[in-house]
Amino acid sequence: MTKEEWDSAQRNLTFPGSTVYMKIDGYDIAVQVQRKSRSSLNNVLTVYVDGKIKVEWLANGCEIREKFYCRHERSLLSANAKKEIKKYRKSVRDKIIKDSLYTVYSPYWNSFRSMKSHFIKNNSSIELVSKE
Repeated sequence: MTKEEWDSAQRNLTFPGSTVYMKIDGYDIAVQVQRKSRSSLNNVLTVYVDGKIKVEWLANGCEIREKFYCRHERSLLSANAKKEIKKYRKSVRDKIIKDSLYTVYSPYWNSFRSMKSHFIKNNSSIELVSKE
């Protein structure tokens, strides 16, 4: 996609319910603006692959998850536990923190820029499709 097409896609994704369609590496992708929650005024960009979001894609390692979904690292340690381990040596502290991390994937993106960057980095062919 050209810079103008990316700018057009970003402009079209402003209000809840607005959708942009793309063809990425043979997959039909729909990116739709949705409310983060009923009580929140924040929006997220939801990515649908071939019109669906499947739990199997989020839970199991697959190509779709790596190409289109947002990766987050979470910690099993609470904030108090992290404060508590500060008294340990750096090597021990780093090992504890590293061992407590786990990864989750989400079909929701908070930022258009980070979604665009991820799509460009992980896919070879990206086309904007107009659904009229």
